[in-house]
Amino acid sequence: MSGNCPAGSIGVDRNGGRAGKRYWLLSVSLLVAGIAGCQEPIATVEKPAVQSPPDTADSPAAASEAPVRPAQPATTPASGKTPKITVEKDVVDLGRVGMETKHKGQFQFTNTGTAPLKIIHVETCCGVVTKGVKDGQEYAPGQSGVLEFEYQTPDTPIAADLRKLQLRTNDPQQGITTLSIKAVVVRRVLCKPEVLRLYLKKENAGCPEIVVTGLDDQPFSITDFKATGNVMTAAFDPAVKATDFTLAPKVDLAKLEQNMRGQINISLSHPECSGVRVMFDTLPEFEISTPTIMMFGLKAGQPVQREFSIVGNYEENFEVESVSSEKGLVRLVGKAKIRNTCQLRIEVTPPERQQDSPVVSDMLEIKLNRGRTLTIPFRGFYQDK
Repeated sequence: MSGNCPAGSIGVDRNGGRAGKRYWLLSVSLLVAGIAGCQEPIATVEKPAVQSPPDTADSPAAASEAPVRPAQPATTPASGKTPKITVEKDVVDLGRVGMETKHKGQFQFTNTGTAPLKIIHVETCCGVVTKGVKDGQEYAPGQSGVLEFEYQTPDTPIAADLRKLQLRTNDPQQGITTLSIKAVVVRRVLCKPEVLRLYLKKENAGCPEIVVTGLDDQPFSITDFKATGNVMTAAFDPAVKATDFTLAPKVDLAKLEQNMRGQINISLSHPECSGVRVMFDTLPEFEISTPTIMMFGLKAGQPVQREFSIVGNYEENFEVESVSSEKGLVRLVGKAKIRNTCQLRIEVTPPERQQDSPVVSDMLEIKLNRGRTLTIPFRGFYQDK
């Protein structure tokens, strides 16, 4: 049974009858006509014209089939000339050097190319200062340059310290030239102790002697002794040279109370150690368990309580007489004394919140017996609206 075909479509007789043959011939005819009709548009799509190289005696027939090479840009009389940087020695090894000392050196280079060598940028690193070569400087073919450096060693020993400098140039083969400074940073002078633990209630603050010892058999002298706030002094003779010194500091207790922590700078004439430092820390008379009282989630008019403690480091016989604050936000609601520790409970009543600030602050004043006073800052943060 043959199927029905809509108008304009190509019908095919499923039983292979004459109608099927007729429609097959019609299909072939249309296909041939279509091919003939597409040939011209295809021919009009032209590829970029490529000029074939002329035939030569060496390759008469193969020239037309040889691969097409891209055209070479036009050259000028200066074409082919390029700069080239050649460094005489790209690593300077300073060997063993002392802490906090300065050391000079240099890197020499030559333009071994055929065009001017331009320094685009000189990049240094921390602890190194350079001179002699600047950005934009040019060197003619055969001309040499010297990059000088000064290296400041760190204040701690380093088994292998490596600092790198870079020269960015117009050398097409080596745009960036890396120059290295190597050193082993060692301690030349030892100071003991490195930290002094001082006490307000001891004679001379319990300060021990300070021993300064050279580690390389190089004699030196002490040229200065200076402590933070001038809390202590020490006798020394700058004319005396030795490899070992013992200093006996004298502490001013009144100044120490104003400068509980700091450092001592001892200047030396050692060629590879300009000085040594000793830190000092003083045990305070009283210590508060929190340096700042902070509260969160406050609501205006709703009291909040908080506990903290005060420890007496030198004596058990101290008493808290009163607790107040500058703005009157804080009051004492309880206290308990156990040996040298006093436990305090305070109550804070937040005021109405200021529109522009979610924070309220105050300063607590704690009065102790014998006229002593301690202060603690207070900061409160209101609950988000």
